[in-house]
Amino acid sequence: MTLFHAPSAQEVVPALFVVLFCGLIGLEREVHHKDAGMRTHILVGLGSCLFTLVSLYGAPAMLTGNMRWDASRIAAQVVSGIGFIGAGVIFFEHDSVRGLTTASAIWVAAAVGMSCGAGMIAVAALIVLLYFLAILAVAPIARRLIRRGTEGRLRITYVDGKGVLRALLLKASEMDFESMVTASRQITRMEWRGAVIDMRVDGRKGISDLVSALSMVDGVVEVEVLDDER
Repeated sequence: MTLFHAPSAQEVVPALFVVLFCGLIGLEREVHHKDAGMRTHILVGLGSCLFTLVSLYGAPAMLTGNMRWDASRIAAQVVSGIGFIGAGVIFFEHDSVRGLTTASAIWVAAAVGMSCGAGMIAVAALIVLLYFLAILAVAPIARRLIRRGTEGRLRITYVDGKGVLRALLLKASEMDFESMVTASRQITRMEWRGAVIDMRVDGRKGISDLVSALSMVDGVVEVEVLDDER
């Protein structure tokens, strides 16, 4: 048995395409400030690609006599194992689940890696193209079609101890927005004491109108619109 196997073009080219395809998927996640970015998606894709290459070429090369090998066995284990990584980026925050899209992106990256390892470069490229179509086009259109109002998440920084939170909730109510504080924390900078809250809002008017109105509340330092993707 040969201990050293020089990689052939049939094995190197898929790995290079994995870096390109999975890097693009990871870049999109990184642009949206997700924990799993380019490195994570590239590593998932490379690992899946290598498992597939071992399954197709490595293991059969070591068989002797009448031994048989089912190449689908390693691929099946990759599909099962990648679920543990995906589960690591999903978490429950108050009444919402976060990280589902990132977990799905990791799942797609693994599939792209396996496709490249199997020599299905064109199919992998198509899947990456459809991924970006779903993320950048289909999802926003679907959200606009099914939403009857405007829903979003805001992060508001304000001076603590002056009744600002009550004023914020009243202002949102006056503008016919339903609001719910999902997280809060106090901050101290030198002698300045403030608070930061995450607020989920739902209403008929545009979110920009609400942001403008809340920014004018006395004591408010900053109002930021958070990415509400799940």
